[in-house]
Amino acid sequence: MADRIALTITRRKLTEILMGLVALFLTVSVVAAILKYLWPQTSSVSEASMVRITAVDDVPVGITGKPFVFHGKAALLLHMPAGFRCFGAVCTHLGCIVNSKLDDGDILCPCHLSRFDPNTGAVISGPAPSRLPTIDVEVREGTIYALKWKDLAYVISIPFYAGAA
Repeated sequence: MADRIALTITRRKLTEILMGLVALFLTVSVVAAILKYLWPQTSSVSEASMVRITAVDDVPVGITGKPFVFHGKAALLLHMPAGFRCFGAVCTHLGCIVNSKLDDGDILCPCHLSRFDPNTGAVISGPAPSRLPTIDVEVREGTIYALKWKDLAYVISIPFYAGAA
C-alpha cells in the first residue's frame, strides 16, 4: 500500500501561525506608513483632483455661500464683489462648521462666535487661533471647480465631522 503523509496541526502551532501573520501585517503597515511619510506623493492639479462645485449662477453675490465637500473636508464657496473665494468650512477653534450665510458681511462660526473675513479668511474676532484655510478655485465654461488646498498645514490639523456638514 502507498505511504501516506499525515499532516497534523496542533492548536499551539495554529496559534503561532496566526500570531505570526498578525505580526507580519502590523510590521508591513508600520513600514508602509513610515515610507509614505518620508516620500510623500507630489501634488499637482489634474483633471481628476478637480472637484466641480456648482454653476456660477447658483451662488449669489455676497449673501450666502455654497457649502460642499473637498477631498474629505467641509468647504465653503463665496461669491464676493471682487470674485469667488473658497475656504475650508471647519472653524480653527474647535472644529465646528461655519455658517454658509454671511452674518453682517462676515463668516460666522455658530459654536463660539468666531468671525472670519470673507475675502481672506482671516480671524476678525473670537477664540479662533488662525484663519480659515484657502482653496484655489477656477471658473470654466460657467462652472466653478475647486483645484487644491493652499494652506495644507491647516487642513491636516483640522478634523472633519461628517454629521455637521
